[in-house]
Amino acid sequence: MSVDPSLPEDIVADVLLRALRLGAPLSGLSVVCRSWRSIVAQNLAEMLVGSHMGKLSKVLWRALQHDHCSLACELASRPQSVEDSNLALLLAVVCGRADLVKILLDAPKHAARADNESLEGLLEDAAYRGLQRVLHRGHYANFAGRIMCKFKGGGGHALLLAAAGGHTDTVNLLLHAREHAAHAEGEALLEAAENGHIEIVRMLLNAPQHAAHADCEERQALVLAAGNGHTDVARMLLNAPEHAAHADSQRGQALLEAAEIGHIEIVRMLLNAPQHTAHADCREGQALLEAAENGHIEIVHMLLNAPQHAAQADCEKDRLLW
Repeated sequence: MSVDPSLPEDIVADVLLRALRLGAPLSGLSVVCRSWRSIVAQNLAEMLVGSHMGKLSKVLWRALQHDHCSLACELASRPQSVEDSNLALLLAVVCGRADLVKILLDAPKHAARADNESLEGLLEDAAYRGLQRVLHRGHYANFAGRIMCKFKGGGGHALLLAAAGGHTDTVNLLLHAREHAAHAEGEALLEAAENGHIEIVRMLLNAPQHAAHADCEERQALVLAAGNGHTDVARMLLNAPEHAAHADSQRGQALLEAAEIGHIEIVRMLLNAPQHTAHADCREGQALLEAAENGHIEIVHMLLNAPQHAAQADCEKDRLLW
């Protein structure tokens, strides 16, 4: 088998795909790939002749970059090691490719683990560095640094990426994987709450195993939702049937965040929570000061007229409010 080096990429990719599906010898395909100038083919050649980690991830990403989706799916079904498959899973999640996620989780050999928490041996791998570049360039650019720091601290990396990126279908696949399903508790809930992905928050709170707790991490999910104006997410956390978040947690931090930004509905919700109601005068009236300094008049009135623990206009030793 030989391929004209001048052929367009999409034609050669289709040839490789057909050959793989027909069971062509890997060694023969490797020779073909090495004779072709495309980066995709060169990387495929490396994967075909080697089994060390990172090769599938590398060529999978190249195939996705060049929009060779069918070839990417075929490659994803042939992981060379569990470690390689786990890294490929992260790339598939970042690209929003639930179809590839499913293939990797269901691979008959070396299937990816949805609950994988270890990146040991991969942090210096070329494919992992590619993942870093993808995060910083794409949909995750605004919070890539935070995500990568959480990676190094451990945790369910694929679920964390899917929750942060709002990939609902992928989150569902990871939580319901046949084996080694992802654990919903942990950082994923914080990312989903901060970014306002309410369906993902619901999935995590209702996961069949290891469900997330709305009050985890000292109710930080509520603080993040309140500070970013995600009213429905905040309501869901406060009304969770089990382990509900407390409106007055962290000395009223959620109320302070909402008052400073001017989220009227969230402030009202926190002040009227049926249990653990936020105190309008918490932290010596800091919420009132934040609302006044930012011109949120309706919130100022709300805090001053709270039925219980109302804020005082002379809080903070007569600091001027107007």
